[in-house]
Order: sequence, then structure tokens, then C-alpha cells
Amino acid sequence: MWLLIEILMRGCIIMQNLLLSEAQMISSVPYAATLDYSEKSNVLLEKMNQEMSKHPQIMELIGHNPIKLMYDNHSHHISFMTNIFQLNDYQLLAQTLPWVYRSYHARGFSYDYFSLVLNTWIRVMKNYLNPDHALALVNIYEWMLKHHEAIIDLSKTFLEEPLPVKPAWQDTQSSFVASLLAGEHHRAMELAVQSTQSAADLADFYLEVIQPSLYRVGLLWEQGEISVAQEHLASAIVTRVMASLYTGYTVLSPGKGKAIVTAAPNEFHEIGPRMVADLLENDGWDVTYIGANVPAKDLLAMVETIQPFLVAISVGMVFNINKAQ
Repeated sequence: MWLLIEILMRGCIIMQNLLLSEAQMISSVPYAATLDYSEKSNVLLEKMNQEMSKHPQIMELIGHNPIKLMYDNHSHHISFMTNIFQLNDYQLLAQTLPWVYRSYHARGFSYDYFSLVLNTWIRVMKNYLNPDHALALVNIYEWMLKHHEAIIDLSKTFLEEPLPVKPAWQDTQSSFVASLLAGEHHRAMELAVQSTQSAADLADFYLEVIQPSLYRVGLLWEQGEISVAQEHLASAIVTRVMASLYTGYTVLSPGKGKAIVTAAPNEFHEIGPRMVADLLENDGWDVTYIGANVPAKDLLAMVETIQPFLVAISVGMVFNINKAQ
């Protein structure tokens, strides 16, 4: 049994490497085509939603989920692909596609949905973009369709490795993630208090316990093992734990300079930047933490006012890279 699993894993690694190698050879999309795609994104999105909604088997294809989930996927897709075209980073595309297939399939979406949606994007782009621009972009979509079956195979093999945890923290980390999955916030708080006796302990607890635990929770959500509500509950418990720990290790006279920490516009994952803000402050920085989804113009105004040495912008979702830029 273990030999079979190892053979399958090795086969998927080889397949992934081939996909990445091919992606590296994809020709860059001209800037004009990217601009056309971006400027007409609202039109493309509206037509996509209309076209897909009319399909006679659409509810079966999306696993009888609310139609809004499909619309959200289309919106994320156009933001993500805009990033890919702007960066001309097709290895990033190849790395992300199996995750997309896996995440949506775990929620009931058929694999046939992905081939349908790619073909529909092609048709919509040909109808509403400049013909030369559409041709350049369609080449990328046809590349994705060509590798549709390989992406399905890769999506079925979980290649993510858990974050390594120092031996001294492994039992605590296992107990902490169990408390998150059980929704036991009192137990999570108890473990946190028992494990942090100094500022150095706080850093270790964040990096050796909280971070790998949230990676584990995220992977379980991605695989469909836990619900969105359970994932949100785990995040809420972590936020409460961090807020409680933070007050005990605040540096009252910071002397290392000013820093602003935030998440990119349209980025709602804020535990990561909050960890960075806490640890910078713990290290003696004068930190202004302004949370998630801050409009770019407001962030820039604050930077001009505060004049920090450091600005840290967190991106949790790939389709928000251009927002950070």
C-alpha cells in the first residue's frame, strides 16, 4: 500500500514539474492585451455569468451550490488572471490551478465545470475584446484546457507539506489545533497562557503553534473536511488568543523606528499581518496596524502622514497581488 502511494506521489511530482516547465515557455502576453482584458473586466464578467447561468446542467455542474458561489469564482478568476497577465508568471498559474480545482471540487463542483468555464471564457473574450488581444489571451486558456486532465490528477494528490514544528512545541501545537477544530476557545487560551512566559515565548508560540495550526485548518477546509463556519471559528479563536497574549508583552517605549502593517486592498485575511505587527512591536518597533482591506489612497495618505521606515503589506490570496503592487 505504502509503495503504491509513493509511486503515485512520485508520478504527480514528475507531472507537476513537467507542467511548470511548459508554463515557463509560454509567450508573454502583450501589455495592450492585458490592458484590454482589465478595462473590459466588468463586461467580460457580466457576459460570463449570463452564459454560464443559461447552461441547462449548471446546477449539477456546480454541485447545487448557490449560484453566487459560481459568480464569486468568475470574479476571482478575472482578478487572478489579470495578475498573471501583468506579471507574465505562468508558473504561478500552473501552481495555482490544482489548488483551484481541488478547492471547488471539494465543495461539489464537477471537474467538467472547469472545462466548460474555460471554453466559455474563450468565447466571451473573442466576442468582446480586440481580436488581436483576444488571440494572445486565448492561447493561455487553450493551454489550460490542454492540461485539464493533468490538473485534475494533480488536484487529487495533496502535495502540501505541513510546516515543520520544533520538537519542543509539537505536543502543544497538536493540542492547539485540536482545540481549534473542536471550537474549544477556553482550552486554546489555556494552552497559550501556559506556553508563553516571556516575549521570546510569544514569538515561538506564534510561529510554532498558531501559524502551523492555521495552515492545517486551511488545508482541511481546502479538502472539504471542515466547513467554512468551522474555519471561521478557528480564525476567531486565534484572534481572541492573540489579543489576550499581546497585551502582556507590549513595549511601552519603542525605539527601532516606525512601521505600518496592513493587508492589501480587497484582502480580508488579517491574522498574518496581525502576527507581523505584534512581533515587530514586541521587537521594539513603533507599529501602526491598520488591518484588512485598506483602500490604497487611504494607506498612501497615512504613509505620508506617519513617514514610517517600513510598510508591510500582506497578501493571502493570489488574485490580490496587483492590489499590493
